[in-house]
Amino acid sequence: MKKIILSAIIAACAITANAQTWIGGELGFNSTTYKSGDVKETVSNVTISPEIGYNLNENWAVAAKIEFSHFEDGNTGNSVGFNPYVRYTFAKTGNLSFFIDGGLFWTNIHYKGDDKNANNIGIGFNPGLAYSISKKVSLVAHIGDFSYNHYKFYDTKIDRFNLGLDNSISFGAYVAF
Repeated sequence: MKKIILSAIIAACAITANAQTWIGGELGFNSTTYKSGDVKETVSNVTISPEIGYNLNENWAVAAKIEFSHFEDGNTGNSVGFNPYVRYTFAKTGNLSFFIDGGLFWTNIHYKGDDKNANNIGIGFNPGLAYSISKKVSLVAHIGDFSYNHYKFYDTKIDRFNLGLDNSISFGAYVAF
């Protein structure tokens, strides 16, 4: 048992010595207003997304985040999701780097007052940028959503493609160790 604990400590020290592992998260807000004739509806969503990642090299990283959301879209509800992804950093200039995240996602959605949950699965790409304020701390923003979603709730099934830079933005911070 002592050998296992000592091996785990040595492995953790080796990882943190290169600052390859990072933890952090983002806060996101999305709001869209629809108008059809005299009917106007606003869809709003607030998301908190803690995540952990590992830099494989200067350009590639793997990570996973858990998303907790509260939404109002004529209905009110909450959701929880899991999103493993790969990050490719394609450009760097000084402390600023540009990347794209690509991965899978699954979300379980609970509508207030309903006893059945909806499920949303998909694949997506999210462009973003990171600004390193020190060797260990970066500020991050994701802008836009390029994805395919399959949503199912009771007998309702929706397949949706998102292609836009204007429909969502999120801000966060990462700490490398």
